[in-house]
Amino acid sequence: MDYQRKHDWRAVIRGIDPGAESRISDFINYTIARETSTPRKLKELILMASSAAMRYGVSTRVHGLQAMKHGATRAEVLEVLSIVSIQAGFTAFVDAVEALGDELIAATETDAKPPSN
Repeated sequence: MDYQRKHDWRAVIRGIDPGAESRISDFINYTIARETSTPRKLKELILMASSAAMRYGVSTRVHGLQAMKHGATRAEVLEVLSIVSIQAGFTAFVDAVEALGDELIAATETDAKPPSN
């Protein structure tokens, strides 16, 4: 599966209605990027879980990577994905692991290397 978007949805909207795209971007930034009592890592984990439940691989990957960038561990990502599978079905878990697989594997291989002295 290809986990890249075929079109830049923001560019498409901007080409049709620049004001709408600006408002959408402002809302997303306001909701996700601003500092609040909910840490960015948690916001990204929530978005990843929601995306996984909808089986939206691209978004699962984007928000899973952002969650890890903001401090989520691979174990936290996997735990959240397993929790969402309770409501969305086990195949949501499998699809989500597939979407993030290369990142989870790369981190596992790095973790498995013995420490150098």
